[in-house]
Amino acid sequence: MKEPEELKAEFSVERLEMEKYILVVLFLVQQRWGYIINKEFAQDGITTKQWLMMVVMGNAFKHDPSMQEVAEAMSTTHQNVKQLATRLEARGFLKIERDKSNKRILRLKFTEESQRYWEGRNGDDVESVSALFESLDDGEIKTLFEIMGKLERSSEKLYKDSKNI
Repeated sequence: MKEPEELKAEFSVERLEMEKYILVVLFLVQQRWGYIINKEFAQDGITTKQWLMMVVMGNAFKHDPSMQEVAEAMSTTHQNVKQLATRLEARGFLKIERDKSNKRILRLKFTEESQRYWEGRNGDDVESVSALFESLDDGEIKTLFEIMGKLERSSEKLYKDSKNI
């Protein structure tokens, strides 16, 4: 019979191998889903990153966010958000406006055209999102939701810590 320390060491190695696998798979899933989303929105001239920015803006804020707020929410730079916002403004999805009380701040606002576009996509989006998760049952979705919440919180803390080094 194996000693407790031996079992602990084996589990530790096994856990590390599983963690490495999970990390690689997360990146592969992200790559594949990015491809799928790019393909789906290509006809509308929207990239995955532009789509993600609009989703973040629509869900993370109750006000017209500044570029810096969006950059922080997306864990990216102000410059990246500005590039995405400029392209989305050219497509008619966003307006970039100076803040009324602080002219140095640029705020991002959805346009009416953007609202019409997303309302028209509702059925397609439900189908597309459901297809990404069709191999999971309701219980697995709930468990994954909880796990992803933990990973998101942990990654946010690690990200902020690494930025402060």
